[in-house]
Parts: sequence; structure tokens; C-alpha cells
Amino acid sequence: MEFFDLSLMELGGRLFLGLVIGFCIGLTGVGGGVLGLQAMTLVFGLNPVLAVGTTSLYIFLTNISAAFHHARLKTVRWSLVARILVGAVPANILISSWVSHQGGQTDFQEGLRRFIVGVVLLSVGVMVLNLIQNLRAKGLRSEKKSLADRMNGHAATRNVVGVLTGIIVGGLIGATSVGGGVLIVPMLIIVFGLTAGRTVGTSVTIAMVLTLVTSLVYGRSGAVDWVTAAVMAAGSLIGVPPGSKLSVKMPDKLLQIVVIALIFIAAVMMLLNGGAH
Repeated sequence: MEFFDLSLMELGGRLFLGLVIGFCIGLTGVGGGVLGLQAMTLVFGLNPVLAVGTTSLYIFLTNISAAFHHARLKTVRWSLVARILVGAVPANILISSWVSHQGGQTDFQEGLRRFIVGVVLLSVGVMVLNLIQNLRAKGLRSEKKSLADRMNGHAATRNVVGVLTGIIVGGLIGATSVGGGVLIVPMLIIVFGLTAGRTVGTSVTIAMVLTLVTSLVYGRSGAVDWVTAAVMAAGSLIGVPPGSKLSVKMPDKLLQIVVIALIFIAAVMMLLNGGAH
């Protein structure tokens, strides 16, 4: 028996992986792009361009409820969201339009795959640095505050940094679907001095907008597997709540170490998988 050209086993696999990744998102607040992308390429065998478009739609659908939830809780710094999106949306449209129109070229797909691995490894590096900063606690906290204070004391500099951050993140999400969490979160904490609650709410809102734009651009080029994205998002709706509940019971540092290890292994697997072709 098949549904939408997928067997029951294929549908079940997508639902299960969505549940697992959703659990990780609820547990840590990051990893949807990285883990989702690896699932699309390694497990489902999608080409890199189709994987980026499908992952973007999956992340958007998963983030809708989270974004509205944080908006109701007033944990979204809307002024910062606006500054970042000013740079992010144009960069996202330009990069995602260019990438989505190169989908049929084998050499381009291989180059994109390698670039994605590089971005994933960069994300791991950012997370490692963030973990080290947390482990060194007191001294670095004062440095973060002083940096944030200096930024807040110069409105023009704060605006420019916000737009530049948006350009970088928007371009990366447009090309790889990665960066909504692991790259934005450290910036919001270290540079802009947001609290944990406001960091999550602000990053989720930014990621929701950018992944919507990315998925629409890729969708116009036919580079989105709509069924896979929808089924995995349904699985995430099941997985996010228990992950969120467990997140308050486990040590933050342990969670970060586990996620870093999983993402690093996924990147290595993707690199080795490409080398076998």
C-alpha cells in the first residue's frame, strides 16, 4: 500500500525521524537544520539541492507553533529580529535562487555537498566555543556583558552588526538550510546580550521567516519534497514536547556535548558517503 508515492515503511521512517529530530530540537533548541539535512541526504537519498529545500520547509513547519508560543510569552526581541532580517531576507533570496537553479548539474551538487559539510563543521566549532565559554563561566560572562553593553551604547554599530549578521545567516540558510540555531544563538547571547528565553524566542522567529523564504524559492524550482517535509514535521510535533520536558531535567553542558557529538558524526558520515561515490 502506498500514500503519495511512498510505502507505509517509507512514511513510517519519515515520521520516526521527524519525531527523533523534534525531540532533539525540544531538548536543545538547536540542530533542526543540521540533523534534518543529514536525514534528507543520508537516509532518504535526496540530492543536496532537493535536501536543502525540503529541510527548509520542514524547519519552517516545525517552528511555526514555537514562534507563536514565544510571541505570546513576549520572549521575542522584535527590534533585533527586524534588523537581522533586513540583511538576511535579500541575501537569502539571492543565494537560494542561485542554488536552486543549479540543481541539475552534478558537479554543482557535489560542490554544494562539500560546502554543506564545511558549514556543518563550522557549526560544530561554534557550538564547541560556546560550550567552552559556558565551562569558563564567570570570567566569560563578564566579558559577554561588557561586549553587549558596548554594543548597546552605540546604536549605529548595533544596527550595522545586526544587518551584517543577517546577511551571513540568511545566505547560509539559503544555501544549506543550516544556521538558524547554532550560528544565531551564540551571536544573540555574546554580542547582543539577550537572556536565554529571549535568545530562543528571537532565534526561532528569525529561523521561521528565513526557512519560509528559502522553501518558497526552492519550491518554485521544484526542489522541495513536500510530502517528506510535512510527514517529518508531523513527527516533530510529537517529539518536541517530551524533549522540552526532559531539557529542564538534564545538565545543559551534557546536552551540548551530546548534540555536538551527533552533529559531528553526521558531518563525518556525509563526508565519507560523498567520498564513496
